[in-house]
Amino acid sequence: MNKTTNIHLAKTLYSLDETAYKELKSYLDQLALLFNKTDGAKDILEDIEARIAELFTERKVNERYVISVEDVEEVILILGKPEDLIDDENDEIKEGSTEPKKLFRDPDDRFLGGVAGGLGHYFGIDSVWIRLIFLILFFSSVGGVSPVYVLLWILIPEAKTTADKLKMKGESVNVSNIKKKIKEELDQVSNSVKDIDYDGIEDKLKKKSKIFLDFILQISKVLIRILRVTLGVFILFISSFTLLGLLIGTIIGSVFSTFIPHEMLQLGLSLDIPFMLIGLFTILIIGIPFVFLFTLGLRLISTSKTIMGKTSRIVLLGVWILSLITLIVFGLYETKSFAIKGKNSQSESWESPAADTLKIYLNDEKKYTETVTLFNNYTIVTNESGDNFRLDKDIQLDFEVIDNKKTVITIDKNAHGWSQKKALENAQNIAYLYEYYDSQLILDPYWISPAEQKINPQDIKITLSVPEGKYIYLDTEVASLLAYNIKNDQNYYRKRIAGHLWKMEKGTLVCQDCLPTSGKLEIKESGFDLNVTNKKTRLEVTLDEKGLTVSKKTD
Repeated sequence: MNKTTNIHLAKTLYSLDETAYKELKSYLDQLALLFNKTDGAKDILEDIEARIAELFTERKVNERYVISVEDVEEVILILGKPEDLIDDENDEIKEGSTEPKKLFRDPDDRFLGGVAGGLGHYFGIDSVWIRLIFLILFFSSVGGVSPVYVLLWILIPEAKTTADKLKMKGESVNVSNIKKKIKEELDQVSNSVKDIDYDGIEDKLKKKSKIFLDFILQISKVLIRILRVTLGVFILFISSFTLLGLLIGTIIGSVFSTFIPHEMLQLGLSLDIPFMLIGLFTILIIGIPFVFLFTLGLRLISTSKTIMGKTSRIVLLGVWILSLITLIVFGLYETKSFAIKGKNSQSESWESPAADTLKIYLNDEKKYTETVTLFNNYTIVTNESGDNFRLDKDIQLDFEVIDNKKTVITIDKNAHGWSQKKALENAQNIAYLYEYYDSQLILDPYWISPAEQKINPQDIKITLSVPEGKYIYLDTEVASLLAYNIKNDQNYYRKRIAGHLWKMEKGTLVCQDCLPTSGKLEIKESGFDLNVTNKKTRLEVTLDEKGLTVSKKTD
């Protein structure tokens, strides 16, 4: 019983008996020694091992088959013995017998997958004719032959090894032919390298590189020019549209301002400076940057570099900086004009027994016929002497209890200014009128102040201090003056307080004519019943299959 040895040939495992292994190892060692000084020795030996593995595979009848010494001797006989190749470099190698050709894709003769080259070897014709046939079929079938070519590309294996290339040409796959084939390939590579004109290639590469770089440079210049022109046109459009809008707005504003009194133009300013000057600075601040943008757009689409002179640019920049500083100063000064709040208070009292009812009405007499209102906020009025005043309705009326038998009216006038003195002066300039006679208080629905005070935040708070138990009647028109948080037992909110008789009790107004109301809603399948009652009236609403019924009963 012989021992077996496992070896790998061409990445394939084979089992050999001991004698066969020694015979194969001796053969391979002799070949390695023979090709030791031969160019491409490693490739020759690898292809020989691949061929041996292929022949061993043909002899394996199952996975457990053990290669015998007879199998090794047959393989050596096919490949050739080493002693037959000793004088190979000096004597011409005798060509062995031919074998049937096998179909492979030729990797050395291909444009796509090497299908045409492999078919040319198989049929013994030049691959050019095969390619010509494919082209004719491609155009005649409008590309219908493409799937056939792809299918052949997938199904036909590629001739990767030297043995595959020999089989593709119908040559015997033995050591002599393998060595010959590898030497031919090495000679082709060597001759190709020797025939290379390195200087010429270097010159061509430099020339082609220069041409390519010049082409890239020209393309880049064209693209940059297109981008510049596109950006320039866009900037010109935006800047021109803006400057045109400023020009039209300036013309319209100038014409319109001639029809508006000076006081009205100055209404939005605390400073006594021409309104048109503020507008001019604003236009310069907005317009000058767009003038620069306009010149930039012209430079982008034009080759000229002198669109605007240096002196003009410096002058425009200086004007823009001056305008900006001026408006900033004006803005800071305007802000300071409302920094401090001042209050001026005026009080008057009169005897008012608790039994007497204080009746409060609104003065509906129109004292000013010539009025002009701006933006529904600021109204300018003119008196008989031609003086202009600002008219405002920011008034709040509130109530409180006082520990004496007199009724006291306190008018707090609030205003702002850049100093405490100026704020107090502005508050004192507020004029508010009222009248009291026969337990009737007539309040004006507005107050006036000098037009010079303009948009200064101003308001008036009126506080009526009445003794405990005092009755107060508020006419419905007084609703617009009432404060938001007047204490009352009905939890009425502002305007609902008007139109009722009240009594001051412990700082709270207690309604004397507000009737308590109750209601009940009953929903049925056929409709609903709604009952609303107070001390004097009962309202009944019924909805059923008969329709809607409403009845009112008064006691």
